[in-house]
Amino acid sequence: MQLNQGKYEYNGSCGYLLKPDFMRRSDRMFDPFSETPVDGVIAATCSVQVFSGQFLSDKKIGTYVEVDMYGLPTDTIRKEFRTRMVMNNGLNPAYNEEPFVFRKVILPDLAVLRLAVYDDNNKLIGQRILPLEGLQAGYRHISLRNEGNKPLSLPTVFCNIVLKTYVPEGFGAIVDALSDPKKFLSIAEKRADQMRALGIETSDIADVPNESSKNDKKGKINANVKTNLTPQTSSDPAQSSTSAQNNTETKKDINALVPHVNIDDLKQMKTYLKLIKKQQKELNFLKKKHAKDRTIMQKCHCTQVDKMISQHDKEKLTQDKLLEKAIKKRGENNCLELKKETESKVEKLNTDHKAKVKDITAQHTKEWSEMINSHSSVEQDMKDIHVVQQCEQLKKLLSGVQEQQTLSLKLIHERQSKEMRANQAKTSMENSKAISQDKTIKNKAERERRVRELNSSNTKKFLEERKRLAMKHQKEMETLEKSQKEQLEKLDKFNEQRLKSHHANKQCQGQRHPADGEAGGGDGPQTSHSGLTTPTN
Repeated sequence: MQLNQGKYEYNGSCGYLLKPDFMRRSDRMFDPFSETPVDGVIAATCSVQVFSGQFLSDKKIGTYVEVDMYGLPTDTIRKEFRTRMVMNNGLNPAYNEEPFVFRKVILPDLAVLRLAVYDDNNKLIGQRILPLEGLQAGYRHISLRNEGNKPLSLPTVFCNIVLKTYVPEGFGAIVDALSDPKKFLSIAEKRADQMRALGIETSDIADVPNESSKNDKKGKINANVKTNLTPQTSSDPAQSSTSAQNNTETKKDINALVPHVNIDDLKQMKTYLKLIKKQQKELNFLKKKHAKDRTIMQKCHCTQVDKMISQHDKEKLTQDKLLEKAIKKRGENNCLELKKETESKVEKLNTDHKAKVKDITAQHTKEWSEMINSHSSVEQDMKDIHVVQQCEQLKKLLSGVQEQQTLSLKLIHERQSKEMRANQAKTSMENSKAISQDKTIKNKAERERRVRELNSSNTKKFLEERKRLAMKHQKEMETLEKSQKEQLEKLDKFNEQRLKSHHANKQCQGQRHPADGEAGGGDGPQTSHSGLTTPTN
């Protein structure tokens, strides 16, 4: 009831009190247990220094003052800040305590400050509830009230109240520079002059946080927080103007992570070379078989021609012998008629022989042409199959290489994510350890709050880092997929051109071969004047 009455006392104990603006808007989300500042609300820092009390009691009793903060679960701090007990002085005790600092009040609109004075028997003498929203900074005499929140006439507490905007650790220098830029510039110029007098240029000094200090643990935390928070607050105005350069760098990074493979590299792979060797072996075997068939046909043709010539010579010799016998028996003058008849028969034999030679030559030429065309067709079909197999093998190899590239990139991404998580866990442990060893933090509750704030800040930062890494991984994967798609298109184009070139060569070779049944073709056998069959191809 004290808190309730104290809250509404700010409004004169009448009318209505509106909820804060962000709680009345439907487009805002409010989590009362969040330890991070509410969207659109500036967190505050409140410091209360209790100096003395006036007219607390007319008895010689001991007194002390307790300062509490009530608000959100995160902002509520009780039974932590109390002054020392001043004995035997209830009239005007002097406490002269160090300031009690409520370092981070996330929601000042809902927070109230409570000052309570107790005697040495822990009995309440007086209290006062002050809403933080209407609190005025400076030196103040705060009048007290009883348990029922009724005003007490004389008792007051003299204290100094300081209200500031909450500044995260590591950003104090930036806020000071923004609040008083002239002072900041004068200090910076003075420091630069001093450094220049020593012969040192400030541009030569890197702005690196000092983490090697053994005594300044707090400075180490500030440096870590500054290092972790700076990438979130810094802007990158040159990002849009360097997108092309970033894409090029991304491609270079991808090529560094996953080696680029072209068509020549695919041709040098063991599987493709093995296929070429196997195809060449099949082609050589087919050519040997065709050469053997041609040799057999040539021998067969030669045998037929030789047999026909020998038969013609034998018939001619028979006619000549009959004529010689008749001349010896009858005399040359009596065989003139027989001689003419014999010459007529020989001439007929020659004419028949020439016709037979012409017919058999035409038949041999046709058979030879048909065999050559058949061999050429079979050989060309095999070459067609070989070209198709080579194209399919190249495509299969490229597909396998691309799958390996994708798997390799995924493994690299998993390793990078694992390393980032390990580094984040290490950073969190180091920061928590530094807070636990910080001697400026006096009590356990404050230390736990600092650890919770640090964990909350680290959670946000770590999520952002993981999000950026995931976006980087996604961009690298998209770049790899795009590169693989381009490689596949190039290979398809190369295979298509190769097939077209092969079909064009096939048509040209088909035009060079004679048509079936043409005598005297370049690929057929020819009969010489000596009666021997000699192939021209």
